[in-house]
Amino acid sequence: MSATTPLDAGAPIVRHATRCGFFMAGFGLAVWAPLVPYVRDRIAMSDATFGLLLLAVGVGSLSWMPLSGLLVTRWGIRPVVIACALLLLASLATMAGTSSLTLLALALFGFGGSLGVLDVVLNIQGLLVERQQGRRLMSHFHGMFSLGSISGALALTGLLSLGLPPVPATWAMILVILLGHLLVLRGYLPERVPGGGVAFVRPTALVLLVGAMCFVVYLAEGAVLDWSALYLTAEKGLAHASGGLGYAAFAAMVTLGRFTGGRIVTLFGAARVIGFGGALAAAGIGLTVLTEYWALALFGYALCGLGCANVSPVLISSLSRQDRLPVPVAVTAATTIGFAGVLAGPALMGAIAHFSSLSAAFVVLAFMLLAIAGGARRFAD
Repeated sequence: MSATTPLDAGAPIVRHATRCGFFMAGFGLAVWAPLVPYVRDRIAMSDATFGLLLLAVGVGSLSWMPLSGLLVTRWGIRPVVIACALLLLASLATMAGTSSLTLLALALFGFGGSLGVLDVVLNIQGLLVERQQGRRLMSHFHGMFSLGSISGALALTGLLSLGLPPVPATWAMILVILLGHLLVLRGYLPERVPGGGVAFVRPTALVLLVGAMCFVVYLAEGAVLDWSALYLTAEKGLAHASGGLGYAAFAAMVTLGRFTGGRIVTLFGAARVIGFGGALAAAGIGLTVLTEYWALALFGYALCGLGCANVSPVLISSLSRQDRLPVPVAVTAATTIGFAGVLAGPALMGAIAHFSSLSAAFVVLAFMLLAIAGGARRFAD
C-alpha cells in the first residue's frame, strides 16, 4: 500500500494498530525505570547530576510535542510513528549500553521526545478511529498504554532477575517493540491529516481548559509515582520494601478503569465521568492524608487511580467535537499543556513539602482534583 492510498479509519487493522501503538508506547516507556540502577553503576555521577539528566526526558518531550500536529499534517501518521519508533529504539539501545554521560543525556532527550510525539500522534489516530466508529474508544486505547507500561516493567525486570545482562535484556525489549509495530504497520493511517501548516497556535479557551485539567491529572500521577512511597513509609508506618505498593495500587486501578471506561462514558456521559472522577480522586487523596493506617492509605491511592483513569481520555476525546481548531492542532496543544504536569508534579509537591509538610502537599493536590469536578459541566454531551 503506498503512502498516499487512503485508509478507512474504521477498518479493523486501523483499530488494531491503534491499540498496539498505545501498548508499545507504554511498553517502551517502562524500559527506563529498571535500567536506572545499572546506569548509575556504569556511569559515575552525583545525585544532582542524575537529577539534571532526568530533566532531559521532560525537555525532550515538551520541545518536540508542539511539532506533532505539524508533522502529521505534512507527512501523515504512519511515517511519523515509524520515525519516532526508530528513534525510541535507538535511544533505548544507547541508554542501556553507553558509558558516556553526554550520549546518555542525548539518548534521554531522544527518549522523551520520541515518546512525547508518539503520545500526541497516537491520540490523533485514536480520535479519528473513534469519530469514524461513533463509539467511545479513547479510554480503551489509553488502557492499552497502561497495560503496556505494566507489561514492559514486568518483562524487563523478569529478564534482569533471571541474570540476563542489561544490554541483551534491553535488546530483547527492543525486538518486541519493533515486531509489534511491524505487525500492524499497515494500520497506521498513511495519508496526511488536515490541520494547517503551523507548529504553534494560540489555543482556544476550550483547548486551554482541556490542557489545564489534563495537567492536574498528570500532576496527580507524577505526585503518586514520586512521593507515595516516601509518604507511606514515613507517615503511615509501611515497611520500606513495600513502599511501591502505593503507586502499584494507583496504576492497577487506572488500567482497570480505562478498560471499562467506554461503557461507563456511554452510560453516564462525559461530564458525569469527569466530574465524578475528579471528586473520587480527590476523596482518595483525602483518605490517604486523614487515615492513620497504611492499608486505608493504599485504598485511597487506588481510589485516586480509579477516579483519574478516564478523565484525560474523555477530555482528549472532546477535542474531536470542537471546530475552532483542526483536531491535530488542538490535540497537540492540549496534550503538551497537560504533559507539563508530569514535570511540575514532583517539583510542586517538593516545594510545598519543604515549606510545610508532605501531607499539606497532598491536600493541595486533592483541592486541585476537586477543581476538575468543578469544570466538568463544560463537557456535557
